[in-house]
Amino acid sequence: MSCTCRCSSPELGLYKGVDVQTIQLEGGVFTYRATVAGSADVALSGGAFTIVGRAKGAPTKLILANAPKLEASLVVNKDIKTLADLKGKRIGIQEPGGFADVLSRGVLRVAKIDVKDVNFVSIASEDVPALVANQVDSAILHVEQVIVAQSKLPSLHPVAQLWEIQPNNLNTVMAVTEKTIADKRAALKIFVKANIEATRLIYTDKAKVLPAIIKYTQLPKDVAEKTLDYMIKNCIWDANHGLGPKRVNFTAELMEKVGNIAPGKVPKYDDLIDLSFADEAIKELGEWKGPVCPSDG
Repeated sequence: MSCTCRCSSPELGLYKGVDVQTIQLEGGVFTYRATVAGSADVALSGGAFTIVGRAKGAPTKLILANAPKLEASLVVNKDIKTLADLKGKRIGIQEPGGFADVLSRGVLRVAKIDVKDVNFVSIASEDVPALVANQVDSAILHVEQVIVAQSKLPSLHPVAQLWEIQPNNLNTVMAVTEKTIADKRAALKIFVKANIEATRLIYTDKAKVLPAIIKYTQLPKDVAEKTLDYMIKNCIWDANHGLGPKRVNFTAELMEKVGNIAPGKVPKYDDLIDLSFADEAIKELGEWKGPVCPSDG
């Protein structure tokens, strides 16, 4: 089984009965397209983009969301003090319709700034160098990227926390094609169960998962540990399936509101989601109820 993501690492001993190979691609748009094209079995992609893809006819389903909550921030240079200061500035994104593009537009809506009044600049998936080099004025950065960026240029600072602006937005998901569901049910069941178990290990055995995180992210130990602590504290991961109707439907309706999905074409929850694998895994593992970070449904 091929996965366009950083999945549960084999060092944790969770992938029993299936060989999982990871493929690193430059952003969630590309991982999703690769999966739709049949080049990979599972995509780790942005929830919004996968919902838009389904609305436009892509034969995909969401089967899991380990990290359903947004954890990124809009980081800006020293000249920007408030959201209003974004007007006329250069907004760094990877590709139109991608993670940074969708979230940056969400921030602009909150700031009541027309997208025509900013300049979107396409940059590489690694936003930190462009921001540090002053090629853009702002960029959406993940937690570890914020830590790295501020170590290089301390004047950089978050002006918006995405989990506060859009608390119900669906962050990242595991997406597969309907053909893969039909052809590889047994492998997908093992894959989903392993990822749920890995999420639970994050909350119960930090010492066990930290070495694997460092190995696969190539982050310095201090950055990886600070990032892990921050994400645990804010319950970014969901230790069940993470695909509750409230979050999925909110994101789908938001995509229609901003024009990424045509009016009246929003897919229904059951058309977007296949929880059969997660339900089987949770039946075997038991439902996660905490005490650390219970599921938000």
